[in-house]
Amino acid sequence: MKMKKCFIKTVLLLMAIVVIPFNIALASTEADVLQVYITEQTMTLFINQELRSNELQILVSNQNAEITATGSLADDGVLIRTTLLLNVSTSMPSVTRERIIELLDQIVARKLPHEEFRLVTFGEELITLQDFTIDRFDLASAIREVDFTHSQSRVYEAIFNTIPDITSVGDRPTFHRTIVITYGADNTAAGITREELFMRLQSDSYPVDVLSVGGRYSVENRELAAIARISNGRYFSLNANANVPGLVDWIGAHRFFYVEATVPSSLLDGVTRQVDISDSLSNISVDVRFPVFGAAPDTNLSEDHYESAEMSNNEPVIPITEDVTSNEDATTSGEFHIVIFIGGGIGLFILLAVIITILVIRSKKTNHSPPEQEAPYQNNSGAKTEFIGDDDFDDTNFTIKISSRSKTWTINVTGEVLIGRADHCVIQLDDKSVAREQCKIFASGSGLAVANLSETNKTSLNGKNVTVNSPLQSGDTLKFGREVLNVDYIQSLGAAPPKSEKRGNSNKGNTEAIF
Repeated sequence: MKMKKCFIKTVLLLMAIVVIPFNIALASTEADVLQVYITEQTMTLFINQELRSNELQILVSNQNAEITATGSLADDGVLIRTTLLLNVSTSMPSVTRERIIELLDQIVARKLPHEEFRLVTFGEELITLQDFTIDRFDLASAIREVDFTHSQSRVYEAIFNTIPDITSVGDRPTFHRTIVITYGADNTAAGITREELFMRLQSDSYPVDVLSVGGRYSVENRELAAIARISNGRYFSLNANANVPGLVDWIGAHRFFYVEATVPSSLLDGVTRQVDISDSLSNISVDVRFPVFGAAPDTNLSEDHYESAEMSNNEPVIPITEDVTSNEDATTSGEFHIVIFIGGGIGLFILLAVIITILVIRSKKTNHSPPEQEAPYQNNSGAKTEFIGDDDFDDTNFTIKISSRSKTWTINVTGEVLIGRADHCVIQLDDKSVAREQCKIFASGSGLAVANLSETNKTSLNGKNVTVNSPLQSGDTLKFGREVLNVDYIQSLGAAPPKSEKRGNSNKGNTEAIF
């Protein structure tokens, strides 16, 4: 028994030796979901611990969500917005102020390239020394303006009033967080209360990391630790002897992770649902309110239908078939009276003239119909278009047109069409959620097929994973990571025209197709 107690004391002593130089105390060691975004059918979850991607499973109301990407926030596919919130009151110990400036300098120097910082100070009032920017020079200049001269410390109000709108920036998923550096909790009776702040942190799912300056254990520090715990943030202690580089490493956003999954469209109905995330070591549950997906397209379709109907009713040139028949009957009736009153010769002449007139009218009606345009040469509403192929396409069997939100490719399929991040891919995508060689398109039988090439990143075709060679058709949708590609059309070229008869774009010179 004595040996066992001695062993336990030795282990605790070793732990203390390791932990104390870094002055770190995590608020929670369990995996937690920090923020959730849902864009159409894509759900992005930010998590404070890395999960085993090969054993990861996500259930939404007990229905499986297809995992499309996982990674660290060190990947540049996610934008990070960090608020540095600094107490500049005279309560901040003078012996630690130089360490605080050193800490801020190192946080800025070691920030991720795709991480935006803003520096805000608080005392009697909030002062934004630098708004969100990725520019290290501007942030370093703002740090030089820090001055510990305020007489009050309203930390609850400062955190409450600097929580941003939890939304994505542009098309990029955005992770928002705050790092607050302060000494003790609020010492004022006015302003936002602790309870109001706690309710806001719980409802907004907004992580706050707390750096308590001075390192002394007190009631105020317990309240600061509660801020970190309730927000799923982390609690650190900073004193005059703190290991600043080690502390900066623990604060870094690279210690957060993300998971992306495709949610079944039937679940996007505006209902709050339970999302369960699990691997072999962790089980996390979070309630998420899902948006309504699919209503807007139906409304637009209905409006287009009515607009089309109104245009048809007001069409003065081309009458419908019944109107043409009615007009012909009326004209024929008029001819009959002319034959009676004028005589056979003149009546026959007029009858022939009317017949010719009717034939001309029908000919004009036919000519009013717009000529059919060949699909391969339609322009793509302003998107940048690339035409890729060989000068001699005698062996080409198919042409495929693929488009993303910003770019379009028209390709002669003479072999394999590789899609991925690598430079040698025919369709090259810059998003880190896409594998270097994600998938390939190739001729198979009488059409085209797609095959997944990545062992870690999934390729989905119309919402289903590509596990074997899958036939590809016009109108299909390919998705991998955050990238979505639409197959606008696939055309079988048949016998290729002679080289002297190569065809260009039919869009009156807007885009030239070169094969």
